[in-house]
Amino acid sequence: MKPVVKEIFLLRFVACLGIVFMHGVTLALDIYDIGESPLLVVLTSIQLAFMFGTPLFIFISEFVIAYSYPDHLPKKFYEKRFKYIFVPFLFIGILDAALHSIGTNSGEFEKKVILNLFEGDFHGYFIVIIFQFYFLHPLFVKYIVSKYPAYKVMITAFLINFGYLAFFNFLDPYEYFYYLPYAELEWSVLNKMPFPAWLAYFVTAYYCGRNYEVFLSLLHRFRYQLFVICLCTLSFLLTIQLWGFITEIHSKRIDVILYTLSVAFFLFYIASKMQGMPSFIIFISRYSFGIYLLHPLFNILVKSFLTNYVGKFSIFFVVFISFFFSTISSICVTYLLNKWKFGAYLVGQVHLDEKISVSKAKQVLKQRS
Repeated sequence: MKPVVKEIFLLRFVACLGIVFMHGVTLALDIYDIGESPLLVVLTSIQLAFMFGTPLFIFISEFVIAYSYPDHLPKKFYEKRFKYIFVPFLFIGILDAALHSIGTNSGEFEKKVILNLFEGDFHGYFIVIIFQFYFLHPLFVKYIVSKYPAYKVMITAFLINFGYLAFFNFLDPYEYFYYLPYAELEWSVLNKMPFPAWLAYFVTAYYCGRNYEVFLSLLHRFRYQLFVICLCTLSFLLTIQLWGFITEIHSKRIDVILYTLSVAFFLFYIASKMQGMPSFIIFISRYSFGIYLLHPLFNILVKSFLTNYVGKFSIFFVVFISFFFSTISSICVTYLLNKWKFGAYLVGQVHLDEKISVSKAKQVLKQRS
């Protein structure tokens, strides 16, 4: 496997902490009943601004695979990912069910376990999506990449992704599918779990990772447009929300696709200009999987504690308490469990032996200067 390109550390850092902060806002909104107000608009806008987290992780995952293994996947590729990614998904899914079932009626735990593991009814659903692309990757390389031009593949992927999400974004299941026995549940699962809902990120990341030098060169060529595009896509996202065209706040919105990719490209460019990646960013990046898995569990504890002090703390204080407590606690637990022989099977590995590749980035920067 090739050394990791340094830009990936910044993308993981931002995606990870962005998700944690966004969930902190969600927690605060659950505790405080603020109703329709300018404060609600501000907080929901913050949520939307950080909605790039989960799709950005999908982009990162495929980028690393396409860059590291351009021709074929290595031996034990699936075995390692099953042990250190899928098994933690099972463990956290069961643990999440246990925490949510405290104080509930008998049978709620079993029901929640089934929903978590088979319906993706918790934050770990992202892992099921990643594994779909793990299996799709070699088929994509063999039957699509080798036979069709990149621009046709990308256009097709975007049309499929936009069309798939538009179906769920603009149709009301209660109006058109009222005859289904569990319309809301089936609608939610089909909206987020199948890979077509995320196909544009996968295909874009593949070509960017496979053609890393060309990709980096294009970013530097259009460096002045990157920030403007990022700002425009964010403005469009917020406008769609304020005008009520799409009112649900989640990462499966059709308008999140271009916004997420613009954020990814902008962060990639920023990282490529950095002479060295700060150790703090690398540290958070290496613990990002554990933080992603564990932080919602700590948010449950934060919520149970802070609910009794609603009148004493401001809503923004709750957001930051949730952010810092869940992040630090997740890092500590991940670190301690990785000291145990079987700990990595519970929260994933901490890749402390990764080497950063900067040589290609330097070559591209010299060509652009």
